[in-house]
Amino acid sequence: MLAGEIDVLKNQIDEKAKAIQELKQKEGEYQAAAGHAHKQADTLEEVVTDYNQQIRGVESDIYIKQQEIAATTLKIRQKELAIFMHEATIERTKGYIAAVLREIHENDGEQVSELIFKYEDFSEFFNQMEYRYLLQGELKLQLEEIRKLKLQVEGEREELGNQRAELKKLKKDFEAHNIILDSQRDQKKNLLTQTRNTEWRYKELLKDTREKQAAIQREIFELEDRLRQSIDTASIPQPRSGVLGWPTEGLLTQGYGCTKFAKTSSAYPTCFHNGIDIGARYGTIVVVARAGRVVAVRSAPYAYGKWIAVEHDNGLTTMYAHLSLQSVNVGQRVDRGEIIGYMGSTGYSTGSHLHFTVYTTNSFSTKSSKIAGTLPIGATINPFSYLP
Repeated sequence: MLAGEIDVLKNQIDEKAKAIQELKQKEGEYQAAAGHAHKQADTLEEVVTDYNQQIRGVESDIYIKQQEIAATTLKIRQKELAIFMHEATIERTKGYIAAVLREIHENDGEQVSELIFKYEDFSEFFNQMEYRYLLQGELKLQLEEIRKLKLQVEGEREELGNQRAELKKLKKDFEAHNIILDSQRDQKKNLLTQTRNTEWRYKELLKDTREKQAAIQREIFELEDRLRQSIDTASIPQPRSGVLGWPTEGLLTQGYGCTKFAKTSSAYPTCFHNGIDIGARYGTIVVVARAGRVVAVRSAPYAYGKWIAVEHDNGLTTMYAHLSLQSVNVGQRVDRGEIIGYMGSTGYSTGSHLHFTVYTTNSFSTKSSKIAGTLPIGATINPFSYLP
């Protein structure tokens, strides 16, 4: 009966896996488009279209997460049943072995010489001797079977633990994406309320926003340019691949320094980009590039949007900007590769991406701005000096 239930679960798992694969394939087109940089929206219609695309993307992610949670739950049930069946087999085998041992013990009291005289027919004597050897051989086989089953159960328990950890991670990710979705809907609603859904009001809002963004970019450049001139190379690692890990997946949409985009874009009046940009789907996970301690979880509306800074043990501090959701707290210790937030387009951003900056720790600080919340400021270094 349990074996039948396991077969049913296996079929359900296969169906879920196929459905998830099809959903992810359908997402491919959106994923490719999301990974490329695009110009900032100039009209209210374009902004609303961007919001709608982001919302649809997050809704799709949430649906896929639901299917993955359901599939993982089925796998856990399947594994629990398999463990139950194997443990029941072990107990039955133990009972059989106990019976064999009792019989061997009872027969061991009779010596071979006694058995010869006990049986008048030699064929009966030899049958009895053969039976004893068969019992001992069967005992060895059953003990080996128990050993194999116990090893199998140990492996299954380890798999079960991994599946439960994966389910916990999926549920956390599912909750995060629901928060991101609510935030996106609120931002769209606030924009339409603020502009009263009229183009001329949006143009006024856009003009004011861009003036503030340009002023903040100049302020950041002036503060950081002086700090870059005084970097103490002895206080930071020598350039080496793998000192830091990639903080997210996606396409590199802009490098470090006076890039081609920075030269032609009004977004960089000083022609300097103090980090690198990685574009991917809205809500893509962002992980910490190296183990460390979270030193800032702040927001800079006209610049970096929602951002996080992590101080590491080697004289470097990394910053992750334009997040849709921050999922760590100040003072928290994080391990390399641990999720700290989710990609977004908050602050001065032309689309879903992560802005990743590397500072020297001894120069890093936060600065309050009258128009841009709290800014991270420090001597920046080219991230490619340390990425794989």
